[in-house]
Amino acid sequence: MCKYDSDTPYLSIVTPTYNRAALLRRCYMSLYAQTCRDFEWIVVDDGSDDDTEKVMREITDECELFGISYIKKQNGGKHTALNAAHGSIRGRFVLILDSDDTLTDTAVAQISEAWRMYDSNSEVGIVTFLKGRSADDPNCVVSDWNVPVDIMRYKRTCIHSSDCCEVIRTELFKQYPFPVFEGEKFLSEGALWNRVSFCYKCIYINSVVYICEYLEGGLTRSGKALRIRNPHGGMYTSNLNMSRKNFFMRRVKNGLLYVCYGFFAKQRPKEMASNCCAKTLMWCCLPFGYLLYKLWGHKYG
Repeated sequence: MCKYDSDTPYLSIVTPTYNRAALLRRCYMSLYAQTCRDFEWIVVDDGSDDDTEKVMREITDECELFGISYIKKQNGGKHTALNAAHGSIRGRFVLILDSDDTLTDTAVAQISEAWRMYDSNSEVGIVTFLKGRSADDPNCVVSDWNVPVDIMRYKRTCIHSSDCCEVIRTELFKQYPFPVFEGEKFLSEGALWNRVSFCYKCIYINSVVYICEYLEGGLTRSGKALRIRNPHGGMYTSNLNMSRKNFFMRRVKNGLLYVCYGFFAKQRPKEMASNCCAKTLMWCCLPFGYLLYKLWGHKYG
């Protein structure tokens, strides 16, 4: 069950990358070391101008343990790279592995074991493992393990960040492609996870399988400056989080963010309201969201 099946690998590991040629081999070696090899690796090069193509050609030529697909596309941002992977995915489940991160040696084995327990439960769309700085140092913890929960109504206790390692059914990954906004190259992965959570539940597994580093120049480290340069994407994810499925205080927070991003997008309040799922909340947040917009504009703009 744990050997690579060239026709139907159990897991598809998708790696969007941009100018990370120096790190791709480390990422690859963590896959080479997997105790279970029933997976494929799909690398989507988002228009790199370094040696990424050369490195991937070398890796592909030498690897005989699992399948590798390399896709090169014009630069458009991580979310567009994930969309570009759709046509190459053959696995039953999808894991997103950033090119500057690695997996633990038993990650694929643990993922396969977990999904075989919950695959027949049609209400479960995502099985979520932990990310961490090491196998013993998780980014966050949750209170309930191995039970179906609503993602939006679930609170994580953050140690380093709220990042987790989501493994999603392939049909859902393809059913909810990331929207693309003209001129913008960043959209949070929450645009996927939150939409899936409207109809499906998640299982949390108390195990770190994903080792992450937050490098200078990476999306996580780029923070608020990156987000305000991509305000329509920020509005989109904030609007999703204003849903009544979410906690009230989280809805309020995202109401403020929705207004803030709206002003960065040069929208008038009536225009913001026309596309908002919680109009009353948006109008209540308007003056405070405007103050946040002025503060961020001064600090990050």
